[in-house]
Amino acid sequence: MESEGETPRSSEGTGRILPPRESDWPGFFISFEGVDGAGKSTQVAALAGALRSDGHEVLTVREPGETAVGELIRSLLLRPVPAPLDPWAEALLFVSARAQLLAETVLPALMRGNVVIADRYVDSTLAYQGGGRGLDRRSLRALHRAACGDVWPDLTLLLDLPPPAAESRRRAGQLPLDRMELSPEAFHAAVHRTFRELAEAEPERIVVVDAERPAVVVSQRIWAVAAERLAEVGGLAPTVRPSA
Repeated sequence: MESEGETPRSSEGTGRILPPRESDWPGFFISFEGVDGAGKSTQVAALAGALRSDGHEVLTVREPGETAVGELIRSLLLRPVPAPLDPWAEALLFVSARAQLLAETVLPALMRGNVVIADRYVDSTLAYQGGGRGLDRRSLRALHRAACGDVWPDLTLLLDLPPPAAESRRRAGQLPLDRMELSPEAFHAAVHRTFRELAEAEPERIVVVDAERPAVVVSQRIWAVAAERLAEVGGLAPTVRPSA
């Protein structure tokens, strides 16, 4: 029996033809995770630019969204609604958008040998709907296994930012807050705690990066980690950093 913290790999009993697993594709799949306000979008763009400068074909995606179906789901999930959204309805919508994104965009790019960088992926479901909403994480993992073919990133970069600092950043941005960002302080604290638990359970896949440091320092750390991991699969020499 698998432990809750392990990334499950079995796909038996689903009755479907699954996409290739992470060891089968020639590309490299990177996800960025963290609480809202941690700087994921900035760091996704920085890493993508560095990799493109080094000659890699890079695809960036965000969750939920990117596909026509995903954008419709995004509007349902993130805009404030008059009635509370049931936690399982919320989780199923996120997973539906992810399944479409994988089939339509992510997996074809990985099979072409691209580097795919995702702004959020399944760890967000485990942290937000599992930790934040209180849904059973084993059930969420089983849902991911059934709906998304047990596809996990080769590398996950967790931008770690304490909830009070994240709250200050969101407020300082002076932008309208979406439904998830408007959740209570206790919700964001539970999400942050769950992200840390996931990282402790899977240290080989999930690398924690201190997001309280200046953005340029964070970018340098991310580059060092990504370059090392790509070098391990023969994709990039970790001692060579592309010039700005």
